[in-house]
Formats: sequence, structure tokens, C-alpha cells
Amino acid sequence: MSSAAKKSIIGVISEVILGLRNKVKIFMVVGLALVVGLISMKMFARFELNESNKMSSDKLSEACAFFALGDVKNGFVLIDEVISRFPRTAAACQARLFKADAFIEMCKYNEALKILQEILNSEELETMRSLADARIIYLYDSKKDYPKAIFASSEFIKKYPNHFLTRDIYLNLAEYCFFFGFKEDAIRIFNEVVIRFPNTREAKNAQSRLNGMKNKLESKEVFV
Repeated sequence: MSSAAKKSIIGVISEVILGLRNKVKIFMVVGLALVVGLISMKMFARFELNESNKMSSDKLSEACAFFALGDVKNGFVLIDEVISRFPRTAAACQARLFKADAFIEMCKYNEALKILQEILNSEELETMRSLADARIIYLYDSKKDYPKAIFASSEFIKKYPNHFLTRDIYLNLAEYCFFFGFKEDAIRIFNEVVIRFPNTREAKNAQSRLNGMKNKLESKEVFV
């Protein structure tokens, strides 16, 4: 996105776009649905399977059960226990992401951002850092700080071009641009998705959006 476009986006932050949040959380559907499986597959393979991993995993499962039942207090107690008692386990990595998710849903954005930035500044696996970066996009979107969400989306694409979330974040970024009136940027990004990721669900979605834009433009020309 051009620097001029970014400045323009900053200038329209006060605009409230009805339904924007529901339309731009594409990546979260994929991200949160796959996070447990992704981390389990990629991280548990790198950690020695020992008693600490088993205990920490059990504690994390128990914490999730508390949250599911609405017992946030005890859920946080167990999450913090996993992080403090088993810092070098995969469960501790998951626990920190889970805690950040919980804070975001509670609108405690500063607390969530602190956790996510600590992950990014640590020596964690790239898998862990990439999921933290994805959550930062969601955090800014939830906070309705759309310029930062747009910037974070652009940075994610640069840092993780082959990540499993990147294609959805491309679509997410295009939708931001479209709803803020930057249609040229939106069209450019949709076209990039079609070219870079042919024969994928995301490419089909991008082409569908491009066709819709073209049809609307042609309809307007007919009635001018």
C-alpha cells in the first residue's frame, strides 16, 4: 500500500463502517480453529515428551474447561500456573496465546498486547511468533484501531509470505481498503491473491470480489 494511502487511512479513522468487524475477521476463523492443532503438531514434535509436558497439557485442558464453564477466575489461575511452572513446554506457549485471546475478548487490549509483544521479543519458535502477530491484527480490529490493523496486516504478509494464514490476511487487508474507500488498493490486492495463489479458495473469493466490483461499476455506467 502506498504511503499516501496509509496517511489517508489515518485521516479517516473516525469513520464508522457498519458491519466492518464481521467482514474483516476472516483470518480469525482460520487462526483460532487451527491454533491448537498447529501448535501441537509443530511444537510438541520439538519438545521432549516427558512428565512435565503431560502435566502442563493436563493443566491447560483443565483451564480451558473452566473458561468454557464461565469460571474465568480459576481459568486464569491455571493458565498462570502452566506458564510459571512449565515455562519450556508447548503447553506454556499455548497458554500465553490463550491468555492473550481471553484478554482481547474481555477488551483488556493493553494486557493482551503486552503478552503478544513479549512473545515476539522472545526466542520462541517462528510458529509461535507468527500466531502472536496474527492476534495483534485481531486485537487492533477488535479495538477498532483500523490503521494499525492495516499496518499489522501488511507487516504479517511481508514477514510470513508462506504462512497458512497469509492468504486470508491478504483478503482481510483488501476488505479493509475497500470499506475505507481505497478501491484501487483493494483491487490491486485482490488481483495479487488471484495471481499468487491460483486454484485456491482464497483466489476464488478474490476473483468473485473483483467480478462484483466490475459489475457494480458497469451498472453505474449504464445509468449515468
